[in-house]
Amino acid sequence: MLTATKHEARAVKVLRKVAGGLRSFVRWQPPHKPYYWGEHTKAMCAQLQRASDRLLVGKSTYIIVVVPPRHGKSDLASRRFGPWHLLREPTHEIILASYSANLATDMSHAARRCARDVGLQIDETRSQVGAWRTVQGGGMFAAGLGGTLTGRGADLLIIDDYLKGREEAESEIIRDKIWDSFRNDLMTRLAPVHAVVIPCTRWHEDDLVGRILEAQAKEPDFPAFQVVRFPAQGEDGRWLFPERFSPEYYRAQKAAVGSYAWGALYQGDPQPRHGNMFAIAPEHLLNGAEWPTELRCVRAWDLASSEKERAKDDPDYTVGLRAGLTVDKAGADHLWVEDIVRGQWEAPKRNSRMVQAAEGDTQGTPIEIEAVAGYKDCATEMRVLLHGRSVVAEARPGGTDKVARASALEPLFEAGHVHLRAAPWNQALIDELRAFPRGRHDDQVDALVIAYKALKRGQQVYIGGLD
Repeated sequence: MLTATKHEARAVKVLRKVAGGLRSFVRWQPPHKPYYWGEHTKAMCAQLQRASDRLLVGKSTYIIVVVPPRHGKSDLASRRFGPWHLLREPTHEIILASYSANLATDMSHAARRCARDVGLQIDETRSQVGAWRTVQGGGMFAAGLGGTLTGRGADLLIIDDYLKGREEAESEIIRDKIWDSFRNDLMTRLAPVHAVVIPCTRWHEDDLVGRILEAQAKEPDFPAFQVVRFPAQGEDGRWLFPERFSPEYYRAQKAAVGSYAWGALYQGDPQPRHGNMFAIAPEHLLNGAEWPTELRCVRAWDLASSEKERAKDDPDYTVGLRAGLTVDKAGADHLWVEDIVRGQWEAPKRNSRMVQAAEGDTQGTPIEIEAVAGYKDCATEMRVLLHGRSVVAEARPGGTDKVARASALEPLFEAGHVHLRAAPWNQALIDELRAFPRGRHDDQVDALVIAYKALKRGQQVYIGGLD
């Protein structure tokens, strides 16, 4: 147990660290060890401290800090800024929001642990990890965007990671929900004098930050957010965080995500898509001599056999696509499309062709069947028909935005890592890829997405095939 003298000495030390500024505080209480400092993290500390300073003298502040993934924004803004500010003013209320309540709660837990470690007086009767209070009445409340905030107030609002990933970013429905939650849930919780801090990675030109910037330009009374952007690679070619990441890391990330995602995620400068998604070139076609040996594959089915489809002049196709996945020495995925069967069949003929395709595949080739809308019974039927030959799984693509789902394939095509076995079906696939997402049909693209996701889940991913 600490004596009174030791308590006093610790209190003096805490006051000194707090008075020394956020950067000094983080050096004393790093989020983890080792903790790496970069020029951007030092600048972030200065921006966050400015927001706290202005709040304490009665001035509202609005800051957006755009940072690449894994570059320390959450450590500073969500796990350390809150406790440091509450040591300065323990009556202030903080709302910490993120795309999910679980993530916000995890960051709140880290903030509470830090607060306890430095002696902030926490009301132990109100100390849940996602909603904890100081004895002076302040504290932190963690929430997911769109969650319930009734009765909560915010002197300080932190919105960290407002999008979960690429599929959400490409969905206008999700972007609308985030914008509505920002305007109607979060901004209505602000105290008369407040600070709003948005540490983020950009995903889309129309994401939350994009809409804030658009609103600022159109509405004179909209809060004036200061935007501070830290691109992964500067105009002089230098990398942002060499203290932690090597040039090889950055170059590998750039190749892995593709130029569209690199501009948004790493450069903080998302641009609209121009033209179609997939770059398809002659070198994607390979003959058998160049094909990897012992490639393990999955057969993915995108189905079309409903009454609505049959009523169309040019109904959608049922597509069965067989593909395998390898990983090269640089850690990059290569997708190998071995075979496609495709037709505008009604259910009985469709099932017959699915059985025929399975019998032509290697014994035990897993089968993934789209299980949405009117196709939910097909997987059950195939399990009966193919009992003892193939494992049949249901594929649930998730969401309704085909572009969002297909975005996982974009960097592979851009890098030339999608390979097609030369065959008569090539041209129909190439035509569809070149037209996507504006083409009349997208069934082969959907099947390719189903196959890639099934392979990425792990069991069907095999190393090898490339030097």
